[in-house]
Amino acid sequence: MSHFLTQLNTEPLKKLRDYLQPVQFQKGQCLITAGDAGDGCYLIDEGEVRVELHRRETDSEHVLCHLGPGSVIGEFSLLDGEPRSANVYAETNVAARWLSRADFESACLEQPAVGVAVLTALSRDLSAKLRQQNNQMADHMFASDPDLETRETVATSVSAQKEFANWTEDRVDALLLDVAETVAQQAEGLADVNVTDTGIGVVADKILKIRFACREVYGTLSGRQAAGLLPEAGGRRVLNIAGPVGVVLGIIPVTNPVSTIIFKTLICLKGRNALILSCHRDALRVGNMTGELIQSALKRHGAPVGLVQWIKNRTDRRKTAMLMRHPDVSFILATGGPSIVSAAYSSGTPAIGVGAGNAPVLICADADLRAAAEQVVRGKSFDNGIICGSENNLVVVQSVRDEFIQQLEAAGARVLSPDEKHRLTASIFNPEDCHMKREITGKSAAQIAAHAGIYPDTPPRLLVVPVKLDELAGPYGHEKLAPILSLFTVADEAEGLNVCQRILTQQGMGHTAAIHTRNESLAKRFGLEMPASRVLVNACAAQGCIGIGTGLTPSFTLGCGTYGGNSTTDNVTYTHVLNIKRLAFAS
Repeated sequence: MSHFLTQLNTEPLKKLRDYLQPVQFQKGQCLITAGDAGDGCYLIDEGEVRVELHRRETDSEHVLCHLGPGSVIGEFSLLDGEPRSANVYAETNVAARWLSRADFESACLEQPAVGVAVLTALSRDLSAKLRQQNNQMADHMFASDPDLETRETVATSVSAQKEFANWTEDRVDALLLDVAETVAQQAEGLADVNVTDTGIGVVADKILKIRFACREVYGTLSGRQAAGLLPEAGGRRVLNIAGPVGVVLGIIPVTNPVSTIIFKTLICLKGRNALILSCHRDALRVGNMTGELIQSALKRHGAPVGLVQWIKNRTDRRKTAMLMRHPDVSFILATGGPSIVSAAYSSGTPAIGVGAGNAPVLICADADLRAAAEQVVRGKSFDNGIICGSENNLVVVQSVRDEFIQQLEAAGARVLSPDEKHRLTASIFNPEDCHMKREITGKSAAQIAAHAGIYPDTPPRLLVVPVKLDELAGPYGHEKLAPILSLFTVADEAEGLNVCQRILTQQGMGHTAAIHTRNESLAKRFGLEMPASRVLVNACAAQGCIGIGTGLTPSFTLGCGTYGGNSTTDNVTYTHVLNIKRLAFAS
């Protein structure tokens, strides 16, 4: 318990109790919002709260700490009057007492001894918190030794991987099939828990993604040689010899946890690697469920269960940093927000990360407008728009704009009026940084519209916002992980190519772009000029980029190349978690 609360039963601090107001918060409720005026502080009597930095990234952890009974929160603003610097949420049901700034000032005026005692006690609390934060920062910056749990987890992975390394291809494929089918058969329950716990996405769409990650990814692995001498590919006397990279750390996003877990499990096991998974805090329950299903298949095949492990309890960035920097972790597959990907690249451990998406979609004058509109609506509404390669910005040639809007509306989109655009903008973007509010991520178009005071007669599948070209650098020109699309109008295809390039330059470099045209030469020109690793033609971007309905390799980790600061432009697969040696004979 903090020094402050222990003093409430002593003179003169016990007189402060007359100024304290009891309050209750339900689990998940926000107590303090970053940027709000600092008008008081809370004394926590029962329950636990979570303190988070205010960051726009959905898929990166922002938790500073968890505080329980006896803690004081919000005292910084009580003392200095500055806006709140962090968000505080009720991790459980919370009982607290509130000390308003006005009551604090009254106590100081009416009973100066109380004021002095309060300031002294709060100062001691703040000093203790500052020392704790300094220690945590030192641990994070200077790579403190891994704790016992981390050392044991990695040691178990190393041992399991060595035992697994010599399995035959047929035996590995039989294990992968069992893992894939075990998870696929539980897709409905996993998807339901996923959406319930995270509040993100659509259950039916997550079921499709989970089964795709299980069965289609397995189909790309079965029968492939992933160890030992590989089939000769040419006339030169150079033989390729494949071997595992070792222990892989897989960072799992909150947007697609189950499908990403099973994808990384399948490709890592195909390469005879061990895998340690680190899930986002909000996806812990479904991550635990998925991990247990995978381990049940491992046991049935006599494989060491330590091949696939995961952090089962609530964790923090320090734990993830320990794993990233552990000398026996050989490789990192980082799927998440820019900060977690950056941490992976700066850890000193080889890594493949992914960049942000912000796909532009060029609608050309010769496009099949009905088919294009249906593809766009199907893509951006899929799982409520949270696939990073989904359509984000429509770039439409002026001559077909009106007809294309009609086709969008016929496909279930709501194209907003200027007044509706104004209301939506005020509702979904943070005024201080113009980025989309995190609570909008993965919500349905109908929910978002209602939140903005827009009530169409028919619930929309997608919200389309006409935007002027001079607004390109604003919030509508950036990634929107929700069923919201901007619509820019251009004079012709040449201007359209330029606008698409500008969109990718400001966000989404190297990720995905799409074009709808009947002209193959124009499609090839678009592919040549776009700084994107996946360029889709007349296809649904959200599904096509991960390999649904296109010839791209089924994958849930999409490289962005040097455009986006990544090491590959590929849809990542098992070959990326192999060490391949070359046995070269004299010619």
